[in-house]
Amino acid sequence: MSALLPAFWAISLTLAQPPVQTPTSAPPPVQTPSSTSTTTTTTSTGTTTTTTSATATATTPAGTETSAPPVQAPKALPAWDPAATGAVPAAPIEPPVPVPVAETAAPPADAATPAPAEQQGPPFYSTTDMQQLRARHGLEASPPASERRSRWRCLIADPTCGLVVEVQATSGYAYRVRQGDVTSPGDLYRWSSARVQYDVWVSIPTLVESRGSFKYTRVSLGPKGGIIASDSKDVWGNVGFAGRYWFKRTRWSPTIEFSSGLAFKVAGIQKPDGRFDNVRSPIGFVADVGIGLGGFGAIVLGGQFDSPLAREDVPERARTPAAGMFYIGFRGNILWGAPAAIGVATHAAALRGVNAP
Repeated sequence: MSALLPAFWAISLTLAQPPVQTPTSAPPPVQTPSSTSTTTTTTSTGTTTTTTSATATATTPAGTETSAPPVQAPKALPAWDPAATGAVPAAPIEPPVPVPVAETAAPPADAATPAPAEQQGPPFYSTTDMQQLRARHGLEASPPASERRSRWRCLIADPTCGLVVEVQATSGYAYRVRQGDVTSPGDLYRWSSARVQYDVWVSIPTLVESRGSFKYTRVSLGPKGGIIASDSKDVWGNVGFAGRYWFKRTRWSPTIEFSSGLAFKVAGIQKPDGRFDNVRSPIGFVADVGIGLGGFGAIVLGGQFDSPLAREDVPERARTPAAGMFYIGFRGNILWGAPAAIGVATHAAALRGVNAP
């Protein structure tokens, strides 16, 4: 029985289906619209579209024409009016309100720092670069615009001078010592006297300091020569060198002076007859050092030694005993008068007032 159920189910489905209908009449004619025009009108409230349809002509398969009803276009919807519907329009967007910003007062023109002036040509350094360069090398921030001029045409030493030729006069106290009888040990003569010296110095700058575009002498050194006089009409010659160190660049700068040379006796009193005559003697030396003020003057301290020619086989009239002196005095340039006057007065006092043994 169960095997017959599918068969009965298929038969029932076949009976339930509707019969297939076969068309007995011709199909309806195809409608073809002759023309269609569309008009669009735009207003402030909306857009209205109007379509005009022409009459369509249909052609049947038998070749007869029939008139079809006009094709109606869909009607356009009216424009939406917010007032009619009662809707509340959205509020317009307000622009953002600018926030006031406090303005900073500009500094006055006088307080503004001027921009450094750029140099047009090489070495292309600005004013700030030059100040840093001068500070790095220990130079002054503002170099002088003009150079100080020396007086007396460099006949008196000055740091602004190059080559200097000056005449110096030295006068002072001298403590003299001379050997007595060469056959008697410890036979010495000691006495106080005066000493006068006249020298010509040629000072050549050996160490120069630059300040801006100007040059100043720091150390000078050069040859010198002159004569030395004392009591008993003793006269020596000396040839050597002299130098000066300047502490500053001013005219009255403190200085250190030094000189040294060979000394030899050229004249004196002859022993046999006591007359003044030329004397030949061995070579000695002389040296001194002083602290001065500019090229005008200095206080000097020095000494002199005369070499002996006093062998026992030398005749008495030809002997030159060993001698020397220590002295302290004042040395200055004769152009301003005082050193020359003091030197002449000291020489005259030594010849008249000192009795040498």
